[in-house]
Amino acid sequence: MSVIDIAPLLLPLETTDTFNKYFGFLNILGHYYKFNIQVPKEESKLQCGMKLECEWALHHRLSNHVKILIKQRLNNANSLASFLKDFVFIVENSLKDSFVEPELCSVVGLQILEQIQELGWNRLLDLDQTLSLIELAHKDDSGRMHKLKIFLNKQDMTVRPICQTQLPEAFNFIWSGKTRLSHILQEFEVAVNLYQNFWNMLKEIDDNCCVLEPEKPTFASTNRRIAIKSNLSLHIVVNCRQPTTFPECKFVGNSPETSEFRETLNLNLHRWDVERSLYKNLQEVLDIDFPSPTDVSIQVVKADCGICYCHNQNEEVPDIVCEDQRCSHAFHQSCLYEWLRNLNARQNANTLFGECPFCDHPIRVKVPALLT
Repeated sequence: MSVIDIAPLLLPLETTDTFNKYFGFLNILGHYYKFNIQVPKEESKLQCGMKLECEWALHHRLSNHVKILIKQRLNNANSLASFLKDFVFIVENSLKDSFVEPELCSVVGLQILEQIQELGWNRLLDLDQTLSLIELAHKDDSGRMHKLKIFLNKQDMTVRPICQTQLPEAFNFIWSGKTRLSHILQEFEVAVNLYQNFWNMLKEIDDNCCVLEPEKPTFASTNRRIAIKSNLSLHIVVNCRQPTTFPECKFVGNSPETSEFRETLNLNLHRWDVERSLYKNLQEVLDIDFPSPTDVSIQVVKADCGICYCHNQNEEVPDIVCEDQRCSHAFHQSCLYEWLRNLNARQNANTLFGECPFCDHPIRVKVPALLT
């Protein structure tokens, strides 16, 4: 018997100078278990050279005696096919007395494995042992690797699965009882193509600017906080569908400097050209050259909040800075609001007026949106 006769779902995964590696599934008493097998290329090294790993769901059910017997067969096998035949025989006889057929597992499992094979095993990043979570890969035209996690109902393949992605918008796909994994992946590929220009625009900013937030951006991140100089930065939120249009902008720093840049921005806004890149447009309307990633000390610009002594708190950064340049302490809006509120600071409309906790210079903060 050949390998394909014994294990039709065991496929070549990787080839090196010395080994062939296989990944797939073996049918043990109607249940499919995941395996990794490494086989030496040289026949002289075949014995004592093969290595096998099986998933925990099977491994923990095998007695030590059976494991020793399998290892002996592994070390004395003349071919991969002969070992697999012996392995299935040993394991099935070991489990016959204790095996309980999982409900619908063989039927649904076969459906899932058939659809993965239809996609191509090279698209599979991960598959959990219950076959309820599949992680697929797609490489876009720029070489970026995108991941699609699909959570399946392992009892009924007609139930709409849940998909998890790192796209900047929710991934909505068409579903009917006859939809296959290949259809979902095709829709994911179409969605990824929609954001190519968006990711290209942000990559140019990441490559040429000192980006303070997010520290580890994902493909879903639509925001960037860019250092302009010490204790002054620009926070932008980009339209993922139209990334060269004017983004949401907010300057973070002390009031005199932010006012100056805000005025420059308003005066030069007419220069914005949607045919230019986002990075070049920002430099044009601000009339500056952004510092490169190595020009500005992030430790200086990335100040901690003077009240909670943290920088990132529930995705909020310290964006209110004391206007006294001798102080220049930064605060989270929520922290400063709570500080002034507890001191019974004067409130006018949705703004609290008080004093800086460090230098007593006048300071103000808007009431957080959730409280208005």
